[in-house]
Formats: sequence, structure tokens, C-alpha cells
Amino acid sequence: MLLPLTETVISPEAVWSCTTCYACVRVCPVGNEPMADIVDIRRRMLIDGYEIDSGVQNALQSLATNGNWMSKGKRLRGRWAKEMEFPVKNATEEPVEHLWFVGDTASFDERVIPNTKMVARLFNQGGLDFGIMYQNESNSGNDVRRVGEEGLFEQLVEQNMAAFGKAQFKQIVTTDPHSFNTLKNEYPQFGGTFEVKHYTVTLLKLIEEGKLTVKNKLSNYKVTFHDPCYLGRYNGGFTAPRKLLELLGVEFVEMPRNCENSFCCGAGGGQIWMGKVAPGERPAENRIKEALTTFGEGANAKTQLFIVTCPKDMIMYSDAVKTTGNEGKIEVRDIIQLVAEAVGVEMPLEAEAVAA
Repeated sequence: MLLPLTETVISPEAVWSCTTCYACVRVCPVGNEPMADIVDIRRRMLIDGYEIDSGVQNALQSLATNGNWMSKGKRLRGRWAKEMEFPVKNATEEPVEHLWFVGDTASFDERVIPNTKMVARLFNQGGLDFGIMYQNESNSGNDVRRVGEEGLFEQLVEQNMAAFGKAQFKQIVTTDPHSFNTLKNEYPQFGGTFEVKHYTVTLLKLIEEGKLTVKNKLSNYKVTFHDPCYLGRYNGGFTAPRKLLELLGVEFVEMPRNCENSFCCGAGGGQIWMGKVAPGERPAENRIKEALTTFGEGANAKTQLFIVTCPKDMIMYSDAVKTTGNEGKIEVRDIIQLVAEAVGVEMPLEAEAVAA
């Protein structure tokens, strides 16, 4: 009799602790893909009816019903856009050059929405012809696939492909590396052959073409940068964020683990949905401590910033600063906040609250 792998080789706890950061695949000297094996085990566990974490279950149910994991109504997805001081085009109703695939966290999480609005302001000021799909957008399915729910992933792809079919656009831009990865690399399996860019690439191009002008050099900031797994290790997106920081005039220091060897925030692979968190130090807490060590001991005349380019990172690392007791020593900011300050776009009050 063959016993299940989860009773002989790997525990269910180990299966569900994987963040799908891809590091194990990169370093394996013989080309094995432990992460892919773990995702396959998750698929089998779901098929066999294993009990899964309540937070993951709730997220999957919401994704099936609402197209997002945050239990929000579909029509609320574009509410932030209707609050803007200028109209944000509906890409399913009028042609746009750039279709902005916003993602769940950036659309619904009140801690991230101020940054989402700032991206829109800078796109608008830079003359970018962009629009969003409002309620027609669904979760891209990247994390759904990695928790093993292949059927739901295909359902979400089908919904988004139908929405893309209603829209006229030349390329997709995303603020979420997870969406970026699956739209770029996995949607082609379903006929979705799009040119997909991360917003750091789009912002860099706007500055280099003179459509956005750096008016204020940010020499009062000492910053380090966290490479998101799904932008960096998965897709090699290392250059644009660092080039942006260079153009903004900050003092930049690399953490020891950077680029291909970057550490993980701990949110990927459905971990951000988990209702039960494993005991011990969390990856994001470890990373914040690494950043502080990189900055060095003692008082620093410059404000120390931990820069992110992923909505999930904004949440994970802001929480980690608090749980490690390092408030006042280091601030987590999305790169869009620095670009806005350097370009001279007024930071609204809600964004200041996030940065504080």
C-alpha cells in the first residue's frame, strides 16, 4: 500500500509554509524544482479533500464569488478611481495605450490605496494614456495557482481574458509583481500574448523621456531596496527600481541579500491569506532587521527608508517594522511616494498617513 507523501516524506505544515519565492529552484545544482513539487502536492491535497487553513479557504471562496480575495463586491474595485480629481478611463469602454491591471491589494486595501492614487496622478501628469477595467478586472490568479487551485485559476483567467477582449490597448502595466508574473508568463498558455510592464519600468521611461521631471533631489534620504520575488528572481526586474532611485538623488545602500539572492517578504504562495501563522520570526521581520544592520548603528541625520515596489510588500514590511519595535528608526515606503516627492506632485494627506 502506498502511503501519501504528507505521511512519509513531507508534513502538511511544511507543504503550506512554502512562499513560492523560487529560491530553491534557482540554487538547486541538479535542476530539481522543489517548489513545483510542493505546489503539485497542494493540488493533490485539495483534490483529496484535505482540510486547509481557514484563511486560505475563505480567500478561495471570495475569489470564486467576487473575483478578489478580500471579500469585496466587484463594483468596489474601481471606487478609488472615481475619487480622483481627474477621470480615469474605463479601458473596456474606450481605447487606451496602457491598460493598468491594478490587482486586489492595490484596489481594495486602505493602507495601499493612497499609493495607487499616486501612481494614477503620476501617470496622468506624465501624459500616459491609461485606463483600468474597473469591475471587469478579476484577480490574475498567480497565487491561486500556487496554492493548488488550478480550476479556480483557469476560471479567473477566463474572466480576465473576456475582459481583455472588451478592451483596446497596446500594453499592460501592473503595480503588483504577482500579477505581472502570471500575465506575462502564464496567460500566453490561454491565448493572452500581451506586452506586460511593471510600473517601475513605465515610470523610468517617463522620466528618461522628460515627461516627468525630477525637480527635488532627495538627498535627505538614506534608502535600501527590497527586490520582490516575482519581479526580481522570477523575471529579472532588478534594474528599473535602482535606476529610479539613482535619478531621485537618494543615498542608496544595498542589503547583503539583494537581486537574485533577495530574501522573501513571506506573503507569496498564499501565505498572506493564512489564518494561522507559524511561531517564530517571520521573514519580513528578519528582512527589516537586515535593513537596519545595513544602515549601521548610531544616529543618522538622514531619514532611513525601506523601499518597496509591491503592494503586498507595503503591508508585510509596515507590519514588521511595528512587530520588531523599530518604529521611528526606519520607514517603509513605496517607490511611488519618492517619485511623487521628487517630481513635485503634492502628497495627499492619506498617503502621508501611510508613509508615517
